[in-house]
Amino acid sequence: MRVEATSPGGAARAAGILSGDIIVGFAGEAVGTVDELHRLLTEERVGKPAALAVLRRAEKKELIVTPREVRPS
Repeated sequence: MRVEATSPGGAARAAGILSGDIIVGFAGEAVGTVDELHRLLTEERVGKPAALAVLRRAEKKELIVTPREVRPS
């Protein structure tokens, strides 16, 4: 799944995820769709670092991201 944008101050940007990155895995599991990523981002993962695999310009990178709870504005 392709990242179109990241939020200023958000967990994705803090982890180094860039617009155009393609997310292919989270916590050792393959990710192909937004729904698959949401299924993996459960409450017990909030606040716990996990590996995120991305493709960036044909190079596979592993980033560490700490999921945060999103609060409505």
